[in-house]
Amino acid sequence: MSLRDRFRRERDREGPQGIAVSLRSHNRPGTPRAARRRGISPLLLLAIALSAIFYLLAHYSIIEGVWPVHGIAPGAGSVLFRDAVAWIGWLLLLPALRLLGYRGNWAVVVIPIVIFFLARPALFQLFSDPVYQARGEARFEANALKAERSQLTTILRTYDDERLSSVFEDEVPVLPEPIEAVREATGSDGRPGSRLSSALSVMLAPLAVLLGFVLATRRGALRWFRDHREIPFAAALGIFFVLTTFFVELGRVRGTTPWELFLPIFIGAWAALLADDAYNLARPGAMLAPRRILVLLLYGAIPIVPFLIIRELGLSVVLAGSLATMLLVGTRREWWAGLMLGVWVVLVVAAFNLDTRSQTRLQLAIDPYRDLSTMTVPEAESWAAAMHQFKLFDANILAGGIFGEGPGRGHAETAPNAADDGYITTIAAQWGLLGTLSLVLLYSALIVELLSVAVRERSAFERSLVTGLAMLLAIPFWMSALGGVRAVPLTGVATAFAASGGAKLLASSFAIGIVAAISHRRVEADRLEAAGESMHARPEEQGVQIR
Repeated sequence: MSLRDRFRRERDREGPQGIAVSLRSHNRPGTPRAARRRGISPLLLLAIALSAIFYLLAHYSIIEGVWPVHGIAPGAGSVLFRDAVAWIGWLLLLPALRLLGYRGNWAVVVIPIVIFFLARPALFQLFSDPVYQARGEARFEANALKAERSQLTTILRTYDDERLSSVFEDEVPVLPEPIEAVREATGSDGRPGSRLSSALSVMLAPLAVLLGFVLATRRGALRWFRDHREIPFAAALGIFFVLTTFFVELGRVRGTTPWELFLPIFIGAWAALLADDAYNLARPGAMLAPRRILVLLLYGAIPIVPFLIIRELGLSVVLAGSLATMLLVGTRREWWAGLMLGVWVVLVVAAFNLDTRSQTRLQLAIDPYRDLSTMTVPEAESWAAAMHQFKLFDANILAGGIFGEGPGRGHAETAPNAADDGYITTIAAQWGLLGTLSLVLLYSALIVELLSVAVRERSAFERSLVTGLAMLLAIPFWMSALGGVRAVPLTGVATAFAASGGAKLLASSFAIGIVAAISHRRVEADRLEAAGESMHARPEEQGVQIR
């Protein structure tokens, strides 16, 4: 005992033993961390800067190196003005979102801008080229005049005066203008309705992103759409049926295709239906109720009918595939995916059997090199004309090689629809295999980012909505990319941000704005929830117990 008491007395002389713990103010329990505004990452800023510079340099290269050789089409100056306004608008979109306090996933907004900057110069060359803008028989005449102009321009640039005098006996001939062939064939400067809609869509696309973001971030806006989905759905469906019944000529309304503007509304109504009735739809017994089946047909099948009426097989496939994916995500039942896939297959088979154009596209994808000797003369001529587009697509891909011909170079403009469902062959001709793969990877990254927003979302309505909007971009991208290389039949569906403008670009930009708003709202909700938990957290005991 005495020895133990001695040790205890010696320890008491040294004073109490322990560890001093000091906490910073923002780490103390019950003190919320100061909110920080999330900005764009340096990698995304670098991508925006490089792609914006590339956009300007590529346009300048086309104006200085391609226009003098090939000539220009009517309205080339307006195309240049349109692209300049779009360049400014996309760059101003980022600080505008910053001022609005955007905290969501910046990659959702930045990647579409980068895709637009990288792909638009190739389309700029197409829309300003006299051969691509020519229609019907004028295309062949414009192509011949363009080839003659290109040959003469090369001679004038490379030969000196002595060689020029030996080549041309009298005087240097005047350079032919392919633009005259276009004007003589059309009687004007082309299709003003289609050109005006395309120009407006390209310039208004950044505003569409901003509009979608502002509307979706307003308190109660998405809630109102979910609770009153029948109002916008009925209005969109009614306008759709009126247009397809009375105003359609060859699948177009005055040279435009406004159909894709209705797709986000149909997707939103379907998402609201799934969010309200997901529990019953996941039960095989409850889903067979007559009223529920009628509602599913109304919101899931009726919107596809107008597309089949106007023979828009591609958009019907896009809408059906998007609805099926949303149904799988909303109910988490694999058999729903199988059922919707079966319905989609029936629709596709019926469309291919009823539509001659779709039959030809399917046969071209399955058996492109048919024996013409087994056909009649009209059948052989029709087959050769249909095969001509695919041969030009293949020629563009082969001519591009690994690194491509450069901005505006090559002969992508000779292929029909090179700016729409064949855009991938235009990219391959000008930027080669490396440029094409880069664009495919970049678009795949965009789809992954969109789906990541859906994965993080807790609300059933927002999760289904983001999934459907992501599929509206993903399905057309893969259909047109694989169709351009003849892995699947061409369906006439263009890719947003990488192909030509129009309703597709406006609808996709609006969808991007909605997804960005949902991502922003989720970050804000998580931040407020974390702050609330820290405010109510009890302080823990700190230090070391001393005996």
